[in-house]
Amino acid sequence: MDLHELERDEILNTCGAAETVTLKPGEFLFREGDEARFLYVVKSGTLRVMSGSTVYETLRAGSIVGEMAIIEAEMPRSANVIAGTYAELAAIDLDKFLALVSNAPSFALTVMRVITRRLRVMNQRYRSGHGA
Repeated sequence: MDLHELERDEILNTCGAAETVTLKPGEFLFREGDEARFLYVVKSGTLRVMSGSTVYETLRAGSIVGEMAIIEAEMPRSANVIAGTYAELAAIDLDKFLALVSNAPSFALTVMRVITRRLRVMNQRYRSGHGA
């Protein structure tokens, strides 16, 4: 689930001075097992969420990634995220995330929807792969 353009702009404005991360094609945003401190909003470009050779999802402008890092502190990254094209992302730390939840409650709902959608996709892949 992507953020709608208006919602994305509102969130990026609420973040204020959120650090912008730029990646070239083939560069990693993070790797599985890395320490996690940020959630990212994709401002432009495409990225792939992968583990090994399995691509879990392709992210585009408006997507969020790294949400588990904000919600489940002290846990390492659970997948690799690599840029497929030139990409720009806004890095959101815990303080900015909490401000977003307070000032733009729809953002919290969007994050929950992203997590549940990703869980459903993984459940479906698991069932399909194990004949359940």
